[in-house]
Amino acid sequence: MGEIIHYGGKATKNIPELSRKIFVQSRFKFFKKHYGALPALMTEGFMRFFENLSLKNADNLKKKIFLNTFYQVLGKLTTSFLGFLSTILIARHLGAVYFGQFSLIYIFLGLVAIFADFGLVTLLVRELASKKADHRFESGVLTLRLFCFLVIFCIFLAILPFLPYPEIVKKGIVVALLGNLFLSLSAVYWGIFQAKIDFLKIVLIQVFSSFLAAVLVIFGVWKNLPFLYFVYCLALSNLAGFLLSLFWSPKIKLIFDIFLFKKILKEVWPIGLGAIVTTFYFKIDSLLLSLCYNPSKFSDVGHYSAAYKYFEVAGVFAGLFQTTVFPIISANLGKKNFDLVYKKILKYGVGLSILSFLGLFLFSWPLILFYGKEFLPAVNSLRILSLSLGISVISGIWLSVGVAGGKQKTLFWFSLAALFLNLFSNLLVIPKYSFVGASWTTVLTQIFIGLTNFWVASKVVK
Repeated sequence: MGEIIHYGGKATKNIPELSRKIFVQSRFKFFKKHYGALPALMTEGFMRFFENLSLKNADNLKKKIFLNTFYQVLGKLTTSFLGFLSTILIARHLGAVYFGQFSLIYIFLGLVAIFADFGLVTLLVRELASKKADHRFESGVLTLRLFCFLVIFCIFLAILPFLPYPEIVKKGIVVALLGNLFLSLSAVYWGIFQAKIDFLKIVLIQVFSSFLAAVLVIFGVWKNLPFLYFVYCLALSNLAGFLLSLFWSPKIKLIFDIFLFKKILKEVWPIGLGAIVTTFYFKIDSLLLSLCYNPSKFSDVGHYSAAYKYFEVAGVFAGLFQTTVFPIISANLGKKNFDLVYKKILKYGVGLSILSFLGLFLFSWPLILFYGKEFLPAVNSLRILSLSLGISVISGIWLSVGVAGGKQKTLFWFSLAALFLNLFSNLLVIPKYSFVGASWTTVLTQIFIGLTNFWVASKVVK
């Protein structure tokens, strides 16, 4: 028997044991009788709204995708606005040259982050979504992620003195790396939420961290604080987000289990190496720019970073869809209804791809102008990058199908080929065409990735 709910002294069985229509009518009559018609209408409207947003009522694919995409879009609108505000304030405060140095720090940070992750969170989401993982598996992933980060951190400390960058950039890299440790560990907890298709906690944590960072940046600009202060701001916000993740997450302990580690690494290495290669071909252009056009003297890195920042943010929004549908693809792959699920996801993806491209292309000039007139040369770069954004949305869906279908090794070799294509193309065009050439190389690479991901996905779903 179900739980008893009391309305005005009358006992009513819970919703699963009643006709939905009868229950709603009874609820409305109760509120109308005791509180009047208008309050009853308002109450019924609010209750229906929140019931529709309830994950418990999201029993079909469309509702689950809509609900969690809604949470993510709402959260990303907030975090992107706060991040955009912080970036604009820092860029205007530092100027094009110093903003290029600031951006260079986070280019290295992105490389370290992907080495530390090594595809572990992607594997965790896949295994949890397909009901193949338990709490010990979660502990193994957390332990391996911490170990990977510490190894990469020590390697970077060893090579840092030999990098041809100003001392302040090297100090900033160390501070940013320490702050990224907390973000790296937080991502494991977020992966657990993602596998459960429960993104609300992730969104709240990210909004809180972004808000804290924005407040600290505003304070720093107001007080005219130096370059490194802003690096400390972002590191502190990562720490705050990690503490909140611990508060809301299931308790996961660090473990030492060689057998489990071998099992995880055997599964994850194609995903991890593929992610590393992918990150390199998205970051190698900025690194080559910094070598060809020293960021302490030229503004090329600053201009490209300004355009690429919008490309990355827009890519995150587009990636929200992929993040939402990946566990759904993993859970439905091989089932009778998968073709229907796949077609629906592709239909939504095509629409999002077109909107992403048009939005970034048409608004390139006003978006860059937010940085100031000093950054206007970046407009053409952003327009070119918008082409790559549209392609990446559809490509991401095919990538999800490939990973869910266990084609990590094939995807890795294609990713490696894309890296070499990107590297050689950039070596040819960057010395002559600077960041505009780098933008076209990004488009070329994304076309190659899209075609290869489509081929792999077609092998999975045939």
